[in-house]
Amino acid sequence: MASLLSIETWVHIFNYLEARADLHSCLLVNRFWCRGIVHLLWEHPFSYNLTNEKFKSILKTYLLCLNKQSIQRLTESGIRLSMINKNPMFCYTEFLKDLVIDSIRFDICIYQLIIELKNNGKQKVTKIRKSREDYDIKKIQQKYSKECDIIFEELIKLICRRSNRIRSLSVSPCKMMDYMITLLRENNNPYFQIIKSFTFNSVKAYRSFEIYESLKVYELIVALSHASRDITHIRINNVSQEYQNELGDSLEILLNSQNNLRSLDLENLIGPSYYETILSKLKNPYALDSLSFKNINFDSISQQSLNSLTKLSQNLKTFKVALCLNCSLLCDAMKCSNLVEFTYETYKFGEDLEFLSTILKSSSTSLRYLDIFWIRDGGSNERRNLISCISECTKLTYLKLRGLNSEDLFSIWYGCKQLEVLSFFCSEQSDWNDSFEDLGRLLPCSLKVLLVAQEEFLRKITIRGHCNC
Repeated sequence: MASLLSIETWVHIFNYLEARADLHSCLLVNRFWCRGIVHLLWEHPFSYNLTNEKFKSILKTYLLCLNKQSIQRLTESGIRLSMINKNPMFCYTEFLKDLVIDSIRFDICIYQLIIELKNNGKQKVTKIRKSREDYDIKKIQQKYSKECDIIFEELIKLICRRSNRIRSLSVSPCKMMDYMITLLRENNNPYFQIIKSFTFNSVKAYRSFEIYESLKVYELIVALSHASRDITHIRINNVSQEYQNELGDSLEILLNSQNNLRSLDLENLIGPSYYETILSKLKNPYALDSLSFKNINFDSISQQSLNSLTKLSQNLKTFKVALCLNCSLLCDAMKCSNLVEFTYETYKFGEDLEFLSTILKSSSTSLRYLDIFWIRDGGSNERRNLISCISECTKLTYLKLRGLNSEDLFSIWYGCKQLEVLSFFCSEQSDWNDSFEDLGRLLPCSLKVLLVAQEEFLRKITIRGHCNC
């Protein structure tokens, strides 16, 4: 059967698999399967949730792909790759499409790997504890500074030489950033020219880590803005207090340097609002068609940012808002007449119900996908007003809600005649048994999928997932 289809066809089919780890069993079938499966498994090696040991194995494989000159540098510094006793069957870096660089995947594992290789492949458990918080990075940096520099430099060179296959880049502050900055600053460098997705993650430092220099964050993003001009999706995630100012300034440069930026995701947990610098200084807000906000408090949003949002919202196709505060301040700015997909998540409806109503009314003739999730129920008037706005969205084909009464469903089915997928939780305050027959008569002819669950089940989920609510 395999011989009837080309390897490219099988790769295309397997791309739809959610759990690619299952593909490892195909590697030993025959040469045909091995060639295709290796290609898939090594496209995203840094994206999986791997143990330190498995990730070190990936790093070892990459190091074996180095050229003779680079291997000689490692040998002269006392790092002997010959003890790994493997010859790579493929040049695995050629398959790389998704690069994730952070302190856990690179800094910690590389430091562990250096000690292992320096001790003839035997890692000293007494010096390296499995707990990341107890792992003393500073001492290892001082003791093996030369070896660290060589491995970091050779690895990033190896990756960057093949970087024109990389489509997605995700970076967290770490030692590897220093070497990326150096390469990106080279005149006429060919690195990362066709990146389509860029993510910056700011993670809380472990006790053994110092806060990474905020200036380096600025330098990396500015250097990337010169190298990559066709990024379509930028995501800023979990920004810590230390990087707020530099991140806002550098992201302004990065966003305005892109020719085809279409999607922007902003998340902020604490501290000042870096999003202000970004929104208020967008040169071409009309180009964006996807916007996502998470954990942002809009209480201090400026008029300049609101003006930018007004322009941005006019062509917006996808809008996601999760766990944000004071969204009602955006009501006058959001003119979502072309919105197709809207996702909203909140703990409890309050003043932000006005924001929801504004979005739904402005997009009533264009909206196709709507997903609204709230954890704590508000009053019946709030729910009634929300259902009324939803019923006016006559083009909806996908709707996902929680806590519906039977009369709510009457209103939705009466107004949304084109629904194909409906998912909701039954409110315990409504007598559904007396309503099923009448509801059946109003069932939209277009409906293909109907998912119904009890609200008690939802309450168990939210209690587990939001213990502090």
